[in-house]
Amino acid sequence: MRLRAIELTNVRRFAGRRARLHGIGDGITVLSEPNEFGKSTFFDALHALFFERHNSRNAAIRSLQPHAGGAPEVTVEVDLPDGRFRIAKRWLNRPQAQVHDASGRLIAQADEAEAWIDRLTGDGLAGPSGLLWVRQGLVGLEPEGSGTDDRRERERGLSTRRDLLSSVAGEIDMMTGGRRMDAVLDRVGTALAQLATATGRAKAGGEWARALDEAEALAKKEADLRPRAAHLSADLARRAEVQRLLARLDDPADAATRARTLTEAEAGHRAALDHQHRIEQAGVAHRLAVLDAARDEDEIARLTALAARLEQARADLARAEAAAAAARARTDDLGQRDRDAAAAQDRAAAAGRALRLRLDRAIRARAAIAARAQAADLHRRVERAGTFQAALDQARGLRARITASAGALATVEKAQTALDLARARAEAQAVTIEAHPDGPAASIAGTPLPAGPQPILGPTELTLPGFGALRIDPGTRPDQGGDGLARLARALEAALTACSAADLPAARAAWAEAQRLDHDIARTTALLAEVAPDGIEALRSAFARATADAAETPDDATPPEDPEALTAALARADEAEAGARAAATAAHGLAVQAAERRAEAEADRSGAARHLAATLAEAGDDDRLTAAIAAASARLPALIAARDSAARTLAALDAGAPDPATAAARLERARSAVEPAARDAPAAREELAALNATINALADEGIEEHLTALAGARHEATARAARYEAEVRALTRLQRALEEARTSARDAYFGPVLRELQPLLSILHPGAQLGIDDTSLLPATLTRNGQQESLDILSGGTREQVAILTRLAFARLFAAAGRPVPVILDDALVHSDDDRIEAMFDALHRTARDQQILVFTCRQRAFAALGGARAGVTVEDT
Repeated sequence: MRLRAIELTNVRRFAGRRARLHGIGDGITVLSEPNEFGKSTFFDALHALFFERHNSRNAAIRSLQPHAGGAPEVTVEVDLPDGRFRIAKRWLNRPQAQVHDASGRLIAQADEAEAWIDRLTGDGLAGPSGLLWVRQGLVGLEPEGSGTDDRRERERGLSTRRDLLSSVAGEIDMMTGGRRMDAVLDRVGTALAQLATATGRAKAGGEWARALDEAEALAKKEADLRPRAAHLSADLARRAEVQRLLARLDDPADAATRARTLTEAEAGHRAALDHQHRIEQAGVAHRLAVLDAARDEDEIARLTALAARLEQARADLARAEAAAAAARARTDDLGQRDRDAAAAQDRAAAAGRALRLRLDRAIRARAAIAARAQAADLHRRVERAGTFQAALDQARGLRARITASAGALATVEKAQTALDLARARAEAQAVTIEAHPDGPAASIAGTPLPAGPQPILGPTELTLPGFGALRIDPGTRPDQGGDGLARLARALEAALTACSAADLPAARAAWAEAQRLDHDIARTTALLAEVAPDGIEALRSAFARATADAAETPDDATPPEDPEALTAALARADEAEAGARAAATAAHGLAVQAAERRAEAEADRSGAARHLAATLAEAGDDDRLTAAIAAASARLPALIAARDSAARTLAALDAGAPDPATAAARLERARSAVEPAARDAPAAREELAALNATINALADEGIEEHLTALAGARHEATARAARYEAEVRALTRLQRALEEARTSARDAYFGPVLRELQPLLSILHPGAQLGIDDTSLLPATLTRNGQQESLDILSGGTREQVAILTRLAFARLFAAAGRPVPVILDDALVHSDDDRIEAMFDALHRTARDQQILVFTCRQRAFAALGGARAGVTVEDT
């Protein structure tokens, strides 16, 4: 089958328009247009035409409908061995499917058209298109999603590849590969699928599952029935036990024995209770006697201890009073010592303060004397500095008015020399006039003409009174005439002006004066710096401070004391003060301690007095205490005799006393033997009747026979399930063996696709080899330069290139099997670099020699080098 044209009407972006893709050749045909042109729309529409029923309304069909609505239509023209045919479908609104031949005759429509499309390539295009029609964005050979549609697409692709490889590998047509292998594996898989799931568990609805369910149901019924059978057996045993109990309870001899035993037990129990009462009374009397004797003994001990405490309290008070008196005497003595030490410390401190005042006055007096000497010296330095500063200011003022410098003087001398030389030359060549007037003197430019010869250096106008003006031109050159001299004179005048001098001698005198003043300024500055290094203002400030210090001299005429002697005396006074302070501190500490001991002694004395008063209050006087002790001692012998008598009486009663607990236990036993017999007999008869009814009812149901039948049926169902389980294990082992056998023959099985793929791979990777996975029947590894790499770790571009080469190889296998299908690539090779895309173009052209390839791309510049036929698209309104 070869495509010739694709026509879309009212599909997606072509709403209300008809778009026709034409110009599709036998080899490579390229539709190179920009994004949003509609290339993927043509791809999806072509896919829907072949794989979606005309009456379908699923998501794939609704995605073709434009936003404006309407019925999408797709028409494809194909060339078959029987000629050219036109296939058309319309969905959603008045859906239809039609097939026309080259003459336009309708040959099939509706379901017949769908059946004609299915017969177009035998088993249909579903398998081949998944391999050879590459959607936009698909890099590998299979969809990588986890959805149901992607999983079904992968399973359909695997089935297609397996069928194709089996059909073209005819020389491997044996049990280890080829179609017979596929048929056997299919039968094994079918048989296994009827019994078990893919994980080896029983399949729901299968014979194995039914056998397991039946065995489980029978076991459940057996489990439900078995408690009832066990209950029947328990009831039979209980009935026999109840019958034996009734026979024992109804015996007259046993009843008489039980009555006699009860009477004897009651009499023994009453006697034990009476004797126990007499023992309790004797015990109370004995305890009272013991308490009386003990109370008297405690009273004697208390009074004796009180007498001892009274004597001790009196002795303690005497010791406390003596200690308090000693503490008061020591406190008074140490207090006087503390006061004496404090007075000595005060005297030492006063002596130290007096010495410090004398030392301070001596230091200030010596400082004042030194300050007066320093003030006199500073006064002389201030006066000298003022003289130097005045001379310096005067010299600087004079120097500032002199503008002459060495350079300016050199300029004046040069200008004077040039003027003198020019004047000498001019006078040597000039016309000389000499006037001898008889009347008013002649004048030149208003200046009277002096007596004697006068040189005329340039054109000159001579005014003659009474005559007029006489112009004289000596005929000299301009630079030798009056103008040149005037220019040189102006230059000399300017240089003299710069020196503030009237002539050259004055300029030289000014420069000499400037040099003298510079020397005086430097010398005076050095003298001023020596007298006042920090400046005259700092010197004046120091003089003011010295004057102020000198003014602090004491007014009296007493000569100042020696500070060194006073310092030594002060050190001795400080040492004496420190000793006095230490002695005062020690004396004060001892006084404080003595005061604390006195307070403690007074507190002890007060405590001893209070204790004696409390003891006296408790004992009264000595006579009363002695009488109380004597009375208690007289009562004690009689109390002890009464206590001993009560003890002997209690012991005699305890010696012959019956055991109350034993008597009570004997009575309880006798009662428990008589009372249950009267109580249990009616209950036992009722229980026996109930057991007889239950046993009769269960016996009528035949529980034990039913239980035996269920156990037999359960054993049979379990055995049948075991047989099916063994069959599943055998089929699973057979399937694994067949898969291993087919895997061992994979080289011959994969030979056809590898033969087609190897030349194409060599164009891209010379010397490389691809390894095909046994399960997916797709390339899994790429070996280059002896290094095997998994396709999963390769770059997206390399995986895309290998995927397209594999598709081209499968396309050639389809053609060889008599099922030619066009290869359609929608925006493929988007991850290829420039060199590899050129190699891929070569591979496409090699395959296109006997294979139709349709390429959709938006990379117009990159795919310009692909060549091939260029498809066109015409769009018109409907």
